[in-house]
Amino acid sequence: MKRGREFPSVTSGQLHSMSPIPSPTLSTPSPRVNEGMSQGTPACPSSCASTSASKRGRGRTRGVSLEKSLGSGSAKLSVHIPEGECGGVSSTAAILSTKIGMLVRGLIPISVNKWVDVPTEVKEYIMDRVLDQFDLDYTRHEDKRSEQNKKNRSKLTVNHAAGSRSFQRTRACMERMDAFQRKCDLEGKTYTEIEVYSEILGKKSGYVRGLGRAVKPPPSSTLTTQSSDLQHQLAKARDEIEAMRAAREKDLQEFAKKQAEMEATLRDHREEQRVEQERIRLEQEERMRIEHEERIQLEQERMRKEQERLRAEISKELEKKMSSVMEKKMSDMSKRLFSQFGGSKR
Repeated sequence: MKRGREFPSVTSGQLHSMSPIPSPTLSTPSPRVNEGMSQGTPACPSSCASTSASKRGRGRTRGVSLEKSLGSGSAKLSVHIPEGECGGVSSTAAILSTKIGMLVRGLIPISVNKWVDVPTEVKEYIMDRVLDQFDLDYTRHEDKRSEQNKKNRSKLTVNHAAGSRSFQRTRACMERMDAFQRKCDLEGKTYTEIEVYSEILGKKSGYVRGLGRAVKPPPSSTLTTQSSDLQHQLAKARDEIEAMRAAREKDLQEFAKKQAEMEATLRDHREEQRVEQERIRLEQEERMRIEHEERIQLEQERMRKEQERLRAEISKELEKKMSSVMEKKMSDMSKRLFSQFGGSKR
C-alpha cells in the first residue's frame, strides 16, 4: 500500500468559522488543530518531527480501501447497524470506522479526552462528511418485508397448513386415505409403511412419495408375498420373545431359590461358627481355671514345706541353745557345789 498524506475535504474558511475546541489541560488551541485547519494537513508535535528524522513512521491513514470501494461512481456505501447496537455488522463497517478515524484525528486534538468536550459544530461537520459517502441503514429491507408479511398473515381468518398443495388435492388425498382405511378394516390385512404411502400418495417410479428418494419402492408383484412373510416373521419374533421372557422368568426364579438356599446355608454356618467359638472360649476359661488352681495348690504345698523346714531348723537351734545353756548351768552348779563341799572339809 502506498504511503502519503491526504488532505481533509474541508476548506480553511469553514474550519476557521467554527469555535475553537476547548482543551481540558491547555488554555490555547492545539497547534495540530490550527495547522490542520489552515493548511489542510494535521500538524505533528516537535517530538514527532525529531523522531521522523531518524526513523520513518507508518504515515497517515489515506483511506485507500474507501476510495477503491467508492470508485468513480457516486453511489454511497451501505452500512447496516442492527437495532439496539452501536456498530455496523456488514462488510463495509471497517471502511466506515476508518473514515471516522481519519476525520477525528484531523479535526479533534489529542488532548481532548471526552466526546462531550467536542463542539457541536465539529460533530455535525464529521457527521455530514460521513453521510456524504455512507448510507447508515438502521432497518433492513428484509425486516420491512417481514413486517408486511406479518400484517398480511394476521388478516387470515382460516389457518392454512397444507403448504403449496391446494385444498382440492388435499381433499382427494384424504378421501384416498379413508378408502384405504376401510379396505384394511374389511380385509383384515396389515400393510407396511411403504405400502401405505404408495396407496395413498400414488406410485412413482424410482422412489416412494412422502419418503424421499432414499427409500426404494418394492416391486408390485411381491408386495403381498412380502407382507405375509413379514407377518410370519413378526409372529415368529413374538413367539421367540415370549419364550425368552418365560426362560428369563424361570432363570430368575431359580436364581432367587438358590440365593435363598445360599443365605440359609450361610446363616447355619455362621451359627455353627458362633457355637464353636463359644465352646472354645469356655474350654479355655476352664483350662485356665484348673491351671490357676493347680498353681495355687503347688504354691501352698511349697509354703507348707518351707514352714516345716523353718520349724525344724528353729527347733534344732533352740535345742542347741538350750543344751548349751543347760551345760553351762550344770557346770556352774557343779562348781558352786564343789566349792561349797570342798570348803567345808577343810
